[in-house]
Amino acid sequence: MSRTISDTSTSRYDLASLVRGLYGRVARELGLDPSYVSRVARGERRSETVEGALEREMKRIIRLMSSNRNGANRSGLKKKSSKKPKR
Repeated sequence: MSRTISDTSTSRYDLASLVRGLYGRVARELGLDPSYVSRVARGERRSETVEGALEREMKRIIRLMSSNRNGANRSGLKKKSSKKPKR
């Protein structure tokens, strides 16, 4: 079975998937090894550059998840309006 990488700009955002790739995306952005990014995230190492990139990526994930909900309930369906239509 082959794995395909989906374009997150067109697919439904899945929090687990976005968080799972966090260290890898930050590492690629900075040209570092993901294990180093992980160590910085856990506090074993210090790097203002990595910490800043992690913070930006987390804010991006939060923004994507917020915009994904856009009035949807837990099942992803928009709630029906309780207002009666104007005539």
